[in-house]
Amino acid sequence: MHPAVNTAISRSIMAHSLPLALLVVLLLPSTWINASQDEIPVVEITLGSYHIMPEQVELIAEQPMILRLVNTDTIIPHNFTIESADDALNVNIDVLAGETVDVKLTPSVAGRHTFYCGNKMLFMKSHRKKGMEGILIVLPPKR
Repeated sequence: MHPAVNTAISRSIMAHSLPLALLVVLLLPSTWINASQDEIPVVEITLGSYHIMPEQVELIAEQPMILRLVNTDTIIPHNFTIESADDALNVNIDVLAGETVDVKLTPSVAGRHTFYCGNKMLFMKSHRKKGMEGILIVLPPKR
């Protein structure tokens, strides 16, 4: 490549990159200042290749929590379902391939609940029967 063209390309990249870099530097400190220890905890749950990881999740009753559902499959959609007998903790949400979905929960009662992928392809075993199942344990509130 001709040196003049190379120099022109470098200047163009610098001209576009510099404002973006300045913006990032200016925004980062305000993010750090606004961060609070009272933020809602996040538990990441990975859905993919007929598994759910982790297979056991613990929450504390009366404490808000975000379940971050990450579908690592590139083609297969998944579902995240929790069914509770008292209807206090029912979740049924689809997570498309490659998608991440946040679900905010505030469990009210301690107990154990099964979570699973409720998807099933025609003439095939359900994702749950292929191993996409886990246990959600809600611990008593901290007093």
